[in-house]
Amino acid sequence: MAGIEGDDSATTSGSTLGYALLSLLTRGPATGYQLTQQVKAPLGHFWTARHSQIYPELARLSAAGWVDSVEQAGPGPRAKKTYAVTAAGLTALRAWLVIPPTAQPRSEITLKAYAATSADPVAMAALYTDLAERSTRLLAEYEQDAARMRAAGQDDPGNPRFGNYAVLMMGVESQRVVHRWALWLASCLRTGRPVPYGEPPG
Repeated sequence: MAGIEGDDSATTSGSTLGYALLSLLTRGPATGYQLTQQVKAPLGHFWTARHSQIYPELARLSAAGWVDSVEQAGPGPRAKKTYAVTAAGLTALRAWLVIPPTAQPRSEITLKAYAATSADPVAMAALYTDLAERSTRLLAEYEQDAARMRAAGQDDPGNPRFGNYAVLMMGVESQRVVHRWALWLASCLRTGRPVPYGEPPG
């Protein structure tokens, strides 16, 4: 979901980021730059990672024997590495996928709501009104993407891109919830009175 930072806590044999990269590499070999872009979408609908985190994690995966890399001449002075998941990496990913997650998502905008009464209510109401407007724009983009995916048959569990569609639908539902919650919170802060959840903003 956009706006929620990924928890990169370690599991018994890897990190969340490492498994995310392995998941991306099951779609085919990719360079570090391509993986960075793929983390933005579709994974960016609910989980994010910084560019500076990805290359060190690829080095750890390589050292563990979970990915292989091939060097080629790049557009600049440095060689370009293309990474591919190994059989050992795929085995590790399959084992991790069926383990119930223990890490909790972190959301700065939710943390700020916890302390909302400590700041100027008008400014805080504006913050959450802006969030609601942004969620409206994102929801429209996600729904357009979902329509394209359905037209391409990616909503079929037998389609190799079904996972992309599943992630996108989480983004769609998340933005619907964010929109409703942010409008409610902004209305409470702006009016200074209790507002039934889901009531149209007054």
